[in-house]
Amino acid sequence: MNSHNTSDVVIVGGGIYGSSLAYELTKAGKSVTLLEAGEIACGASGGPGERGVRANGRDVRELPIVALAQERWLQYQQSIEGGVGYRRKGGMWIVSKGFGVREHEIMGAIEARAMIQTAMGSPTEFLSRSDALAREPELSSSIFGAVYSPNDGVGDHSFATRQFAKEAQKLGAKIRTGAKVVEIVHKNGDATGVKLEDGEVVPVTGQLALMANAGMLGFLKPLLGQEERMPIYNLMPQMMYVTNPDGRKLNHLLGHMQRPLAIKQLPDGTIMLSGGVSVAYDQDGGTSGTLSAMSINLSDAIQTMPFLERSAFIKTDATRTDTVSIDGIPIIGKPGALNNTIYGYAWTGHGYAISLGFTKYLTDWLLSGEKPAELEPFSPRRFIDPARQAIAAVTEQRSLAA
Repeated sequence: MNSHNTSDVVIVGGGIYGSSLAYELTKAGKSVTLLEAGEIACGASGGPGERGVRANGRDVRELPIVALAQERWLQYQQSIEGGVGYRRKGGMWIVSKGFGVREHEIMGAIEARAMIQTAMGSPTEFLSRSDALAREPELSSSIFGAVYSPNDGVGDHSFATRQFAKEAQKLGAKIRTGAKVVEIVHKNGDATGVKLEDGEVVPVTGQLALMANAGMLGFLKPLLGQEERMPIYNLMPQMMYVTNPDGRKLNHLLGHMQRPLAIKQLPDGTIMLSGGVSVAYDQDGGTSGTLSAMSINLSDAIQTMPFLERSAFIKTDATRTDTVSIDGIPIIGKPGALNNTIYGYAWTGHGYAISLGFTKYLTDWLLSGEKPAELEPFSPRRFIDPARQAIAAVTEQRSLAA
């Protein structure tokens, strides 16, 4: 074990979570070693295009984290030299009447969504059909209206991840690429090191933060008790890039309430379509089903923005594996078997947007030793504990009745 090479915190994973966490911790005066199996931003945090930074359409449990993340994206865009590739454009969540949908149901859903997003820190309002078309003239005239969130925006995820890694390195963080972790070494309830694929053991003399995404369960699973395990599955989102032959301009990040769809215009004018049907893959990482996914996603996009009918393909990308929890929100916790270790994964395809909110609380946790209450909704025990309470209540009622 290379005991001479010690840090206050060892981070596993060089995506947006590992890189921004390394930056936050070094800025707070901690010594940090970050280990990445490939290159920085080579996993779900990398790839072409941009990602949405949105409150619109979020699970309500994520909304407080989103509001904090949105402010921090803007802060770091302004304070870090060269920025972090963030653009606050505002976001519109399009609403269509659709076959068999009642207007009062749509209005009720819109009003509730705008109210809860606003209450949890992301100002939101409903736009009528005419107001929505005034903001985005290229939208289909068949739309009913839109939910508008001015703090929504977009960001270059690959650039941001590398910027945070570079800034952390400037502050003294040790960043090692090509360092694939295969095992956590532990003794007497503490992680004491992480074993790399080549046999080297990197010492953990302080705390360990596991932020690898798709590879997390490979080395975490042996340390989790049955009650700490949550079912997850993988998906490979498909991003499509098409031309903009008429030079049309999109003014906002666009999503759709009834269609799994995200539409962005990149700085060079290219239109990026994402958020729709993902592709199938096999055990060797090969993808299939791309044409069916493309046809569904294109149909949804053209129904929303008719001018896309005249676009031509530039490329598609479905190379970035992401992990998904059964209820669609991240899993953040601490293994019961290890006192000095925390972890986060299952970012469900939207982890980039909310990363800076989570890394603020993860930093607080590592600095204080106390888990912030804001992270409790993302505990791996979120299903187990309520179920136990319900069973206990039923058992008590039966005992009283007897």
